[in-house]
Amino acid sequence: MKAWLVYTLARLGIFAAALAVLLVIGLRWYWAAIGAALIGLLVSYIALPGLRGRVTSSIASRRARPEHDADSDFEDGFVDAADSDAADTAAADTAAAEHAAPATRPVSDAERHRVRHERDED
Repeated sequence: MKAWLVYTLARLGIFAAALAVLLVIGLRWYWAAIGAALIGLLVSYIALPGLRGRVTSSIASRRARPEHDADSDFEDGFVDAADSDAADTAAADTAAAEHAAPATRPVSDAERHRVRHERDED
C-alpha cells in the first residue's frame, strides 16, 4: 500500500478515536472536533515519524528533476565565462584600479552581454 495512504488512514483513525472519546465524555460536537484535531495532530506527530518519513521520501523521489538542455548549458557557460573574464581583467589591472574609481559591475545577463560585446569591439 502507498505510504501516503497508510499515513492518511492512520491520522484519520487517531482523529476518529479521539473524537469518539471526547464525545463520550460529553463535549459538544464542535469542541470535540477541535479537540480531536489537536489531539490527532500531537499524537500523529509523536507516534508516526516512520510513516511520515516514508511519505516525504516517496514525494521527493517523484519530484521532477530539472533537465539540462543545450540552451541552458550555453547560457550558463556564457555567464560563467563573462564572470571569469571580468575577474581576469580585474586581476590584471589591480595597480591601476587602486587609484581609479570602482567599476560598476553589470547586474543582468543582458547587461553583461552588452558590456562584453562593447569590450570585444574595442
